[in-house]
Amino acid sequence: MKGPCWLHLLLGAAACVGLPDPANAQLSNPESVEYDPVGDRYFISNTGSGTIKQRDQEGTIADFVTVAPAPYGLEIMGDVLYVCSGGGVKGYDLADGSLVFNRSLGGTFLNGITTDGQYLYVTDFGAGRIYKVDPVADGHSTLVTDAQGTPNGIVHLPGTDELLVAYWGSNAPVRSFHRDTGINLATVATTLANIDGITVDCMGRVLLASWSPDRITAFEWGIPSPTFTDLLVPGLNNPADIDFDLPHGLVCIPNTATNEVILAAVPDCAVSVREERRYTTHVHPNPTDGPVRFDPPLKSAEPFLVIDARGCIQAMGTLRANATLDLGDLPAGPYVIIFSRLAQQVRVMKE
Repeated sequence: MKGPCWLHLLLGAAACVGLPDPANAQLSNPESVEYDPVGDRYFISNTGSGTIKQRDQEGTIADFVTVAPAPYGLEIMGDVLYVCSGGGVKGYDLADGSLVFNRSLGGTFLNGITTDGQYLYVTDFGAGRIYKVDPVADGHSTLVTDAQGTPNGIVHLPGTDELLVAYWGSNAPVRSFHRDTGINLATVATTLANIDGITVDCMGRVLLASWSPDRITAFEWGIPSPTFTDLLVPGLNNPADIDFDLPHGLVCIPNTATNEVILAAVPDCAVSVREERRYTTHVHPNPTDGPVRFDPPLKSAEPFLVIDARGCIQAMGTLRANATLDLGDLPAGPYVIIFSRLAQQVRVMKE
C-alpha cells in the first residue's frame, strides 16, 4: 500500500513512537489500513463486523460502509476506495460510500491490493496468484499464475514497473514482479515469518509487517544484501496490512490480535508543527515539459519524492549532486518535489 502528500518534518528520531488511540475499542479484527490524503482520514477494514471504518485525526471512528464477504485489503485510486472481498474486488465512492465497482475475479481468498494509478494488482492468498484489474474497462487478467509461495501484502514501487510482494510462511521472501509481464524480477530473502503487510515510507524504504517476530522492519530495495532494521514499534501483536501516511510521517498498523490500529512515527519521516519544510530551493524551468534543475544545486546525493495534487507518490529515488530531474513521463499538472532529509520542498508545474 501507499501513502502520500506533505506537511511538516522532524528529523533525527531514533525509533518509532506509537500513538495511543482510545477509539480502538470499536474495532474487531482490523486487517488493513488505508490513509486518505484528501479527506485526511484512515480507512480500516474491520473484518470482525464486516465493515469498513473511517477514523479522523481526532480519533473518532465511524462506519463507512458494510461489505460482504468481509473486507480485507484496501486501496484508494482516484475517488474510489477498492477492497478485497472474498473472491472479488469492490469499489466505493469516497464521498458517499456508494458501490461503484463490483467484479468477481474468481479468486480463492483475495488479500492484498495496490495500484499504479491506472490498474489494481491483487494477491490471491489461497491460489498463489496475482491478478491485474482494470476498473475503467471492468476487466481483469491473471498477471502471475504461480507466485512461488503464498503472496500476502503487495505494493507498487513508485516510478518503476515493479510490484513488491510479501509472503506468508517461514523465512518469508519479498519478490518483485513486472506489472505488465508478471515476470519475477528479483527476490530478497528474509529471516521473518508470516509477513502480512508491505508499504514504502518517505525515504523510499520498504517497510514489512511480520507476525514472527511481531515487528515492523525497514530495508532498502534494489541493493545487494540489504540491512534489515527493526523500527522498534511497541505493542505489536499480529500486525497486518500496513500503509504509510506521508503527511504525518506515520506507518499505519492494524494490530489484529489486540483489535487496535497503531500509528507509529518513522525515523526521518516523523512530523512536527515546530519545523516546516522550507521552500529554499528553486526549480527551473517552471513550468516544465521535462527536465528541471535546482537552484542552488544539490551538494550531495539526496533522496526525493515527487507528489501530485492528490498527494500520491508519482516518483521517488536518489538524486545525485548537481543532477537534473526528468519529469517528462508525468501527466500535466502541479507537483511538489520533496527532499525529506534536507527538510525542503519545491512546487513545479508540469505542462
